[in-house]
Amino acid sequence: MGKVKITKEEAFARFQAAKDRKRECLKLLEKTMKDTYKKRMGKEAEHFFAL
Repeated sequence: MGKVKITKEEAFARFQAAKDRKRECLKLLEKTMKDTYKKRMGKEAEHFFAL
């Protein structure tokens, strides 16, 4: 397989798209974890941490 060169703009667009997908996944994860915590403990979670 040959290497395919991409432009600076294409690389930046892919990078931004990945950041946006990560942000959306973290929002979903945070909501799910906070809902689960509230169900189990009966109180609101104050902090959320994910790498």
